[in-house]
Amino acid sequence: MNFSNAQAILFVADCERAAAFYETFGFTETFRVPRDVPIKIEMALDGFALGLALPGPAAKSHHITPVAEGHRACITVWTDDCEAAYRAALAAGATDNLGPHPFLGDTLVVAMVEDPDGHPVQLVQRVGTTR
Repeated sequence: MNFSNAQAILFVADCERAAAFYETFGFTETFRVPRDVPIKIEMALDGFALGLALPGPAAKSHHITPVAEGHRACITVWTDDCEAAYRAALAAGATDNLGPHPFLGDTLVVAMVEDPDGHPVQLVQRVGTTR
């Protein structure tokens, strides 16, 4: 038995809006269905696959009960400039949770925002890289 191509899926209110937000961090679209008004868009960044799906169609097709509010998952994106990534996230429609701050004994700089659907997004920079 083999497994491959794992993917995290976030339930969102608007697939195209969510995809535009994640493009801010370098995610690129790899798949959408249907083409015109998508119920799911898949994206990738550095080997990580992210699905953005409408909860209604997922519930109907897969007999699940998607949770569409609250902090259901957290996406972490590593960066070489946490401050710039934080500003870019806010400009792309993120809600501020906690601006860039030292973390783990000053070995990291971390900022927390929420994407337009309320999912936490953690932006992380190793101290000593460009800032």
